[in-house]
Amino acid sequence: MNLRNVEYLIQEAFIGIWRNGIMAVASISIVALSMAIFGAFLLLVLGSHNFVERQLARFEIAVYLPVGESRQKAIEVRDQIRALPLARKVTLMSREKEWASFKRRMNTEIDLGGVTGNPLPYALHIESKDSRKTSRLADQIRHINGVAHVTDSRETYGRVKAVADLVKILGFAAALVLCFTTIFIISNAIRLTLFARRHEIQIMQLVGATNWFIRIPLVLEGIILGAMGALIAGGLISLGSGYIVNVVQERFPPLLRDISSGVDSRQFSMSLAMAGAFIGALGSFVSIRRFLRT
Repeated sequence: MNLRNVEYLIQEAFIGIWRNGIMAVASISIVALSMAIFGAFLLLVLGSHNFVERQLARFEIAVYLPVGESRQKAIEVRDQIRALPLARKVTLMSREKEWASFKRRMNTEIDLGGVTGNPLPYALHIESKDSRKTSRLADQIRHINGVAHVTDSRETYGRVKAVADLVKILGFAAALVLCFTTIFIISNAIRLTLFARRHEIQIMQLVGATNWFIRIPLVLEGIILGAMGALIAGGLISLGSGYIVNVVQERFPPLLRDISSGVDSRQFSMSLAMAGAFIGALGSFVSIRRFLRT
């Protein structure tokens, strides 16, 4: 196939879309709505998953040394914890600041005037590199010499982790089902477009056009329709997400403002366009077979 034939087939694809404007608009609309629903739901699933994972990452391990232990021993314990593969950040808390903060909080409820010195032990706060392995890191810290007590909120963490796993499983399972539903709807929309042109296809066969000569412009039409509909869907999602972000910032508590899919809108729109083009090509290729003699 030479360059002139390729140019001719591309021109035929655009001419076919122009001649069948109503069906083309209908196909683009169906693709846009289907991809917009799928894309919005996928962003919601990703946002929910990232939100729960960020809550898991906020769980810290609190390590306490025996009362009266020296600062030098606390530094040694800190260095041993830093050497653990799972430890990401280890902070040695200031006993003086902690005691001052405690007195400010409790001074109105408990008379601390008779307490001399600083009765608080040295404490360390540890963040894990992998939030799902926080309990394992806590168990490793318990075996370090000089550690008196380790708090890792294991029960609360376990419940949050179970919710995170449930959100991930249900969300991505629903996204997969919606993906197949979207493919089915778009493929049928492309099929209706081809069905409206069945007589045109039959005439082309009668004048001796080969199956591939007929098929290629129609597949190109499917690619164009799918990509255009998906780009419109990307625009709708960008506008809708911007509005939703403003509403959340104004009306929801700070905790819920942390929900974000972490996906770049431009890259997401391009991914939708590529997915729409692929679905359009696949739908056209499969649907055209029923109209061609093999």
